[in-house]
Formats: sequence, C-alpha cells, structure tokens
Amino acid sequence: MKVLSIATLYPNSRQPVHAVFVEQRIRAMAKRFPVVVICPIPWFPLAGRLARYRHRATIPRRETRHGIPVHYPRFLSIPRFLKPLDGAFLFLTCWWLARQLRRTFPFDRLDAHLAFPDGWGAILLGRLLNVPVAVTLRGHDISDLPRYPVRRRQVAWTVRQADAVFAVADALREKAIALGADPERTITVGNGVDAERFRRRDPGKARRRVGLPEDGKVVLSVGHIVERKGFHHVIRAWPRVREAHPGARLVIVGAPGEEGNFTNGIRRAMAEAGVGEAVQLTGAVPHEELGTWYSAADAFCLASEKEGRANVLLEALASGTPVVATRVWGTPEIVSSDDVGILVPDVAPATLAGAIAEALSREWDRDAISAEGRRFSWERTAELVEDSLRRMIPPPGKGGSNA
Repeated sequence: MKVLSIATLYPNSRQPVHAVFVEQRIRAMAKRFPVVVICPIPWFPLAGRLARYRHRATIPRRETRHGIPVHYPRFLSIPRFLKPLDGAFLFLTCWWLARQLRRTFPFDRLDAHLAFPDGWGAILLGRLLNVPVAVTLRGHDISDLPRYPVRRRQVAWTVRQADAVFAVADALREKAIALGADPERTITVGNGVDAERFRRRDPGKARRRVGLPEDGKVVLSVGHIVERKGFHHVIRAWPRVREAHPGARLVIVGAPGEEGNFTNGIRRAMAEAGVGEAVQLTGAVPHEELGTWYSAADAFCLASEKEGRANVLLEALASGTPVVATRVWGTPEIVSSDDVGILVPDVAPATLAGAIAEALSREWDRDAISAEGRRFSWERTAELVEDSLRRMIPPPGKGGSNA
C-alpha cells in the first residue's frame, strides 16, 4: 500500500509549527507504509501585496520533512466570496501533480485532511484515478463550514462519497453522520501525543530553562494568535484570578496563523484589564521545546470558542499539567474527568476566573494526569488509520491493490 496525503494544513520550512498535528499523524503513518504529501497553497493575483498572505510566496515548492517528500503547489483561491470554488481549483492542481507523481510513486490510496477543500477535491481525484479516498474531519470543516449553504452541500457530498471518514472526535463523527456519512465507514480516530517530548519534568528546572520566576503561580496558554483561541477572554478574567492568587502570571505562547493576527486585540484586552505586567507574550516556540513550558506551568488554559480536538490539551496533560478549557466539541473527550482538569460552559470573565483560581488552588495528582495524557498515542492513531485504509476497496477500474 502506498498513500498520497492531501493536506492544506501542513508545516513547511517557512512555518515550522503550522499544523504540526497533521504532520505528526503522517509521520506515524510513514513508519508503517510509504507516504507522499501534497500541501496545496492558496494563491491569488496580487496576494504578495497583502501582509496577511505575503509569506506564502516564500514557501518552497518541494522539501523533505522527516524523510517524507512534501510538495507545495499553488492553487487559485479567491478570499471571501469565491471560497466555494477552492475545491475545484485544488482538484485541478492536485490532478496535474498526482499524474506526475504516480510515475515514480504508484499510490493506491488517497488520504485527505479536512472535508473541504481537501476532501472534496480528493474525491474527484480518486474517482478520476480509480483510487479509494479517506477523509479526516478536524473541526471547523464539519462544525463551522456547514453554516454556509453552498459549503454545507459540498461537505455533505464529501462525507457521503468518501470510502472512509475519520473524525478526530466522537462529536465530529456524529455531525458527519447527521450530514449523510455512512456510519459503518465513519470512525473516530483521535489525535495522539508524542510521549517522549511531552512528559513530566521538574517544575523548578523547567522555569529556569524558560526564564520564568520560580515563585508565584503560572498559567500557560498555547495556540495561534487568532481570535477564536480566546486569549483575550482569559486576559479579561485575569484581574479576578489575581484577587485569589496575587502575583499570578499568564504566559501566552504562539504566533499569528493563517486565520489572521489578533495581537492587537490581545494587547487591547491587556490594556483594558490593566494586567500588562502580569501577561507575557512569548511569540512562537519550537514544538520540540513546548514540553518545558507545559512543565513550568501550574495550570494550562484554553478558552477556545471552536475546537475539534485540541492537541495542546493532550500535550499539557501528558506533561502532568491540569487544564481549564471550554466545553466545546471534542474537548470533553480529552478532559473527561475532574481529576485532570476543569471544563467551563462559557468564556465570561467570572466563569473563567473561578475555574482558573480553583485549578491553582487544588492539589493535583500530576503523575495520574500525565498517565492520562500519554495514553493517547500517535502509534495507536496510525494503527487505526492503516487498518481502515487497507480495508478500503478501490473503485472499479485500474485501482491499486489492497496489499
């Protein structure tokens, strides 16, 4: 079995921490069978003149990451009003490249990440090349895009046509089935965590290594600096947190992402709350160094308004750090017990502050928390993916083998 993965979310040398969770799954898959990746990059005329999209011009056309060949072709994508055409343009780009790749890499399975545009385009490609297609649902593609009538039909068509559907959370699987996916071909395949990289470390040594003071409470939040991650909500709650825990510090790790740059919004929230000295913005941190930051924190907070199955929660737990998070989509499947964290129903300052203050006051069994986080392994994820891919039946015609 040889697999061609199509993922618009994938790291590159220009954005090494972008969508690392997709790369981690594919790296685990590549230990079991050969994989080549196509990461189509959205492009439109004059994109280089806009600061938000300027970085895309510097993304290489091809590179090898961790031994896996990754191609970054461009596809036409007009922001806002013509986004429903993304699937068609992505298909055309992938079709041209896939025909070339098949000469030296005779792939017999397609593995698409996101229902739209990745999955929609992959379904067309699979039918044209007589190759079965698996589609992974990661969150906004199944929970957010269906709010738009045209893309709802596109997502529904994709999950109905896919030969296998992988949802990273049970909540997303149920949503896919409601849109018409075959329950027998739709399974939950959660993300994993690198147990070697994310493990319990000595908190004092961790703080010294990352330059944090050894006294006082520290709460960590990690993610792209975009609005839906809810950093501003945590900041607005911080005056109340500091009433219960004077001197408590909030550390935000991350950089702007493809969705935009909410740095100004965060700084505005800091000024309005009057907590500038208590909030630290570190910028991006290499993924291999994140484990030390988790270990340096007394608690981790993720106030997302939308999340499929956030890997930062798994990473925090595996590091032995209790979490406070919003009760959205797949999050309750990770924070499944009061022994590992606290879930909140909303992001009101009083609600968040109460949960964070409680998390900082409780005595946690950090070894048990770490054990809970570390049971989610990428190896198990890859095993589930491999089993489903091998059982997919190629469409009639010249499809690849089931070997």
